[in-house]
Amino acid sequence: MRRGARLHVADVYGNDPAGGNAAAIGQAIAWMARGRVPVVVVSLVGPPNPLLARIVAAARRLGTVVVAAVGNDGPASRPAYPASYPGTIAVTGVDGRGRALIEAGRATKLDYAAPGADMIAAGRDGRARTVRGTSFAAPFVAARLAAHLDRGIDGAIAALDREARDLGRKGPDKAFGRGLVCADCATRPR
Repeated sequence: MRRGARLHVADVYGNDPAGGNAAAIGQAIAWMARGRVPVVVVSLVGPPNPLLARIVAAARRLGTVVVAAVGNDGPASRPAYPASYPGTIAVTGVDGRGRALIEAGRATKLDYAAPGADMIAAGRDGRARTVRGTSFAAPFVAARLAAHLDRGIDGAIAALDREARDLGRKGPDKAFGRGLVCADCATRPR
């Protein structure tokens, strides 16, 4: 994160038993777009929803990019949303050896891969714990995208393309998208 950058957090669950639904996610994205938050990370997945699709598109028009995890329902799952909406940056995860996570879901298009396993993070209690999943990969891509925003959104994406390391078949593919971003950003267990 850049020095002086601000972090905004939206609780889409709260005390609502139906929390985390498309309306709550849409309200959070709209709130951030109105506040001119340039990059929003969504680490939740679900089926397509017309309201959420319109909000994601409107956010992009207002200058907010949604970076979304593809989920952990496996490669045979249906495409996950919001990762599959046009204009969203869809992110999958890789392990410490650069292999695609076997549980990684999919999107209609995949943009990038980032570390999503064989790393540690602080748990709710503040203690280090091992984490795994595409939800942990998406923030790495969002942080790298935000680091290039002085070039505008299109310029930031182009810069991210240049720093992404190609994995798998040459060029963009369904397992790694346009490449691995932030390979050395993860904190690895010892």
